[in-house]
Formats: sequence, structure tokens, C-alpha cells
Amino acid sequence: MKKLLGITLLLPMLSYAATVKFVEELIPLQVNEQKVEHSFFSSVSEINLPAGVHKIKLKYKDIYEVDYDEHETVESKPFWLIVDIDDANREYKLSMQRADDISAAKKYSKQPYADFEKLGSTEKPKRLNAVNTKVVLATNAAPTPAIVTATSNTQPAVVTPVISEINAAAPSASPSQQPSALNMLEFWWSQASEAEKKAFLSNKKGS
Repeated sequence: MKKLLGITLLLPMLSYAATVKFVEELIPLQVNEQKVEHSFFSSVSEINLPAGVHKIKLKYKDIYEVDYDEHETVESKPFWLIVDIDDANREYKLSMQRADDISAAKKYSKQPYADFEKLGSTEKPKRLNAVNTKVVLATNAAPTPAIVTATSNTQPAVVTPVISEINAAAPSASPSQQPSALNMLEFWWSQASEAEKKAFLSNKKGS
């Protein structure tokens, strides 16, 4: 049975956060830009997320018996899923139906997915397929720096939403691309009122 390692990302005044649980075969690696750290003896099996859209990086891993006293590990490459937390007061779950045999497990590992379920709700689970890592998420809130601390309690990990986590900073304009004085003058002239234009012309005539 998987034990929960309490890794808390301390954020200022995060009042409402939903709990997202994972089945044992789906291992959370990263949420938005926050990496999820696991210990050798235990791993994170649930996290807390505020309302909003989040990107979660996972890895599928399972062990199957292939012969008497012989086992084989099946695992996928890391993949991303997009989850929408629309109710911060609820619990959610990311799961998948465990394959019956190692052949089916290997097939799943090549095209992983997960069912996203709102626990205690009558809503049907949503099938979430893997997405490209360049998917950009955006919120109106500024990103909050996180402090990671490992504890021995059972506090689930808490993660803050991140603005445009894969978005690279735009390069600054070269001198040749910057607006000329004439362009700037034309812009501000178009923004001025008729009274301001007359006052400006009168002032220039007087000088």
C-alpha cells in the first residue's frame, strides 16, 4: 500500500483548495511549475489545488507477475494532463482501470490517459488524454513563490496556480524595430483633443 509523504508547498493564505487523489499506478511528478518530490520509502498520493485549470505531469508504473517468482515492471514516459478544478471544496481523483495482464499494461503505457472524477458527485468521470507540454495556462493572479519543506505528517502537497508556465519571455525589440520620433508624434497627435491640438499649435506659433 502506498504511503503518503507530506510535502507541503507553503503559500500565503491559501484558504480554499481541493484535494486531488491518485491511484497507486499514477505517480504525480509535477504540477504546473512545481515538482513533486518523493522519498525512497514513500510517495505522494494526493495534492491540494486551488480552483482553476492546472497541468499535472504523471508517470504510469505497475508490476506484473510473468512467471513463478518472476516479475516485470511496466512504466510509461512522463506525460501531462490538464485538470479543471471547478469546486475547491470537493475531492477529485485521477485513476485508470488496471490492465488485466502485462500485454495490456504495455499497450496502455504507450498511450496513457486517466479518468478525472469529482468524488461524491453524480457527474461522470472525464477521460483525460495526454497533452503537449507546450500547452499554456493563464490566470489573472501573479505567481506566488513557493517554499518546499518535507514533514512527517500526512499533509497533502499544496500547489499554486502558475501564469503561462511554458511561455518564454518575448525578445526585446532591436533598435531598428523601435518607433521613430515621427511615429510617436503622429500617435500622440491622434490621441489629442481638438482643444489640445489648437493650444499646441498656438504655443508653437508663439515660440
